[in-house]
Amino acid sequence: MREDFDKEHAASARNVPYYLSVTPQGKEKNPRFVEEVSALYGKEEPLIVGCRTGVRSKLATADLINVGRYVSISGFENAKSLQGGYLAFLQSAAADQQQ
Repeated sequence: MREDFDKEHAASARNVPYYLSVTPQGKEKNPRFVEEVSALYGKEEPLIVGCRTGVRSKLATADLINVGRYVSISGFENAKSLQGGYLAFLQSAAADQQQ
């Protein structure tokens, strides 16, 4: 969510929300997610998709890769999810610095 990105993120990261909000009815998926990512990145570019814990980024990456199955555009074949999310990335970086 936007709050997570505002707290901390990688230096060159851009925020494209996968979910717009959380309501009593559940999470509202961003209907323009793929379109917004397409405006920022080319389909051939390597793309790392991240979130706080890795759950949203895994779903978002699947949507980016599979978009070509549903519409007449190619998917982001080089999109990868940041496994474990940004928190796992920070833990790994901290462990590397201690060595």
